[in-house]
Amino acid sequence: MKDCLSLLVATGTFLVISLSAVAQNYEIPIEGKSTLNLNLGIELPFNGTFKGNYNSKTNPTGTKTIPGWFGGSGNNPINYSATVGGELVIDTNPTGSFVLHSIAGIGGYISDYSSDLLGGNSGDIEVEFVLQYDTFRTQNPSALYIGGFSLPIPIGGGGISQMSATQIGPAPIVMTSLGGGVRNFTSAIPVTLTITADFFQIPLRSIDIPAIIPIQGECTFVGPNELTMSASCNFSDELPLPAAPGFKELPLELPTILPPGGTANLLMSGNFSEGSISLGAGSDIDSQGDRISPDFDLTDDGNVSAPEVLMILAYWGSDDAPFLDFNNDGHIGGVDLGMAIGAWTR
Repeated sequence: MKDCLSLLVATGTFLVISLSAVAQNYEIPIEGKSTLNLNLGIELPFNGTFKGNYNSKTNPTGTKTIPGWFGGSGNNPINYSATVGGELVIDTNPTGSFVLHSIAGIGGYISDYSSDLLGGNSGDIEVEFVLQYDTFRTQNPSALYIGGFSLPIPIGGGGISQMSATQIGPAPIVMTSLGGGVRNFTSAIPVTLTITADFFQIPLRSIDIPAIIPIQGECTFVGPNELTMSASCNFSDELPLPAAPGFKELPLELPTILPPGGTANLLMSGNFSEGSISLGAGSDIDSQGDRISPDFDLTDDGNVSAPEVLMILAYWGSDDAPFLDFNNDGHIGGVDLGMAIGAWTR
């Protein structure tokens, strides 16, 4: 993933520097009818100790934990290892925007992509952890927990409160003309995904993960200053998840096993290791964009001059370049050339 991202950024940088001098720029909002189906799974390993919540002064009737099968006394820490995981499936309406730089309708690049993938919403996660521990016993209630195997424990909820994507490098576009100002296009946008989540009362700090979002679809140039876009983004990958902060004396209600039917009240402390996040997303973007370059400035260099004239001559008589059809008569000709010359700046 890192090698692919580096190659994409390096190649895109070269193309953008080489071609940006002949770009018409359109700001594309992500809103309204745009949709996102998100499937996100998080897995974090951790280890530490737990012990009963007994306290001689504040909770004298609380649970005590005692290592081993027989003997012993007091309230002792028990070693454990565990993996916590959860899954979120949510349909949202993302918000945001990006700029599409069209190079004479035959290529270009995307810049300034930024999106709140949850559209201001949040999603709930059903969390479960799988616990492995040494054999121990409890008092209040009296129970035996035999170590050496895994115990899955549902522990309620967590949530994703933020998930955003911010572009971190150039994203070249390949365009194919379908005639009449319509273009198929494909691109891949390098981004940083920022995720904020919490697991069973443990807040995870904002996590930044590099990723690449592929995008493909169709855009239609509507006259000299507008385009419409219908595009889709489909993404699936497993990414490393940095270790979360540790926690101390988190209450845990552990069901008894021998005998069943009771609840041992424990206090759990632990430290996380690096985990993983699996992410699958399918998004449809349906939007209308306005050209943000000045009128008649086809190269976005602040001037109307020879390059604009050469571009009009290259499309002379064509009905496939509405971005040059300044009088909206359906083809590129003398009137469009005259209007550009009338706006000549140097």
